[in-house]
Amino acid sequence: MSDLLPTANSLPAIALGCPEWGEEPECGDAGETRPFSHPEQGLLDALAWLNSSDWQLKGKGLFSIRRLAICHSEILLTRLHDVTLAVTKEVNNLRSKVSRFAINTLGELFRIMKKHMDQEVEEVARALLQKTGDSSEFIQKAADQSLGIMVGSVTPARAMAALLAGGVNHRNVLVRRYTAEHLLTVMEQIGAEKLLSGMRDSVELLVHMLVRLAQDCNQDTR
Repeated sequence: MSDLLPTANSLPAIALGCPEWGEEPECGDAGETRPFSHPEQGLLDALAWLNSSDWQLKGKGLFSIRRLAICHSEILLTRLHDVTLAVTKEVNNLRSKVSRFAINTLGELFRIMKKHMDQEVEEVARALLQKTGDSSEFIQKAADQSLGIMVGSVTPARAMAALLAGGVNHRNVLVRRYTAEHLLTVMEQIGAEKLLSGMRDSVELLVHMLVRLAQDCNQDTR
């Protein structure tokens, strides 16, 4: 299983110990990501920090999750559902620094864990789509970027189902617009022939959803 996952050497470096992680979650690319000496304990610590009420500890937990994903993806895989839930919860953190870092961390989980994240797509997509309608342009951009990584990393059919469920009927026009953009990408990946060869009920639902988007009041969504 571990050979399906990327190694630290195949991934871009992320500097550790960046004091302004909230301002720039990626912390640049000048440093080297260090593996944990005891990754299992590192995972337990990260989950505990994410469960803390201290926003700085939450940031430390998110940074540790990224570090584990890069250097110890096989360890992260053992608790991937718990980790994803904990990170997704912080997407709605009232501190924009924590929210933005959580959004970017989800993108990294998709980038690194790829189809291992299939089971988590629906919940994560709902949270990210909600943030594409945020009043902060920085949050919008981060959510859009992580959704793009999601679409390019997981099984296309899973991504399409999550987008249809989480965004097509959303009240926020921005959410519907971003949903349409990412849905177009997924449909291009799958291809028209395969899309139309599915179960009749599934095809009818897809066509119905596409008609709704094509008739949307927003020009960009159409």
